[in-house]
Amino acid sequence: MKNKLSINLEVSLVEIIMSVFIFAIAGVIMINCFAIARFTQIKANDIVISSNIVQSDMEFIRATKNYNEVDEFLVSNYSLSEVIKSDNLYIKYYDVNWVPCNDDKKEYKISTNVSTVQVNSGKMESIRIVAEKLRPYPFISKEKNQSYSIYSIESKKFFPLDSGGR
Repeated sequence: MKNKLSINLEVSLVEIIMSVFIFAIAGVIMINCFAIARFTQIKANDIVISSNIVQSDMEFIRATKNYNEVDEFLVSNYSLSEVIKSDNLYIKYYDVNWVPCNDDKKEYKISTNVSTVQVNSGKMESIRIVAEKLRPYPFISKEKNQSYSIYSIESKKFFPLDSGGR
């Protein structure tokens, strides 16, 4: 008599369905993780690009000698977009690729607000520059139909009266 090792190769239908179900759930979770990772990378890129633009604008403003130079820089730099002189608000729109635009393709907004504080020996300009995304990030933004602040910076610049303050 031969000794045969008997191996049971039968797999029930329930075991097969359960294993397919487990792999399907794992697949859905992984696809969701990849989607979130993609938009998180886009958000990180937006922070880097917007910080470069905002810091560059702020450095130009801080390097000026009088308010007329600040105004000239802002009007020329924000020439494609809105300039609200009464509020000293300058707004520039960008498309998805961070190219300045002025139409329906606008995705980002950089606004510069300059306010004056009068002091005895001159004028103190308070400058605030904010970069915003006009539409929420898919999968990662909790707010719907609101602009999302990406980066902001505030500074002050003093212009003595003898150097041509406002």
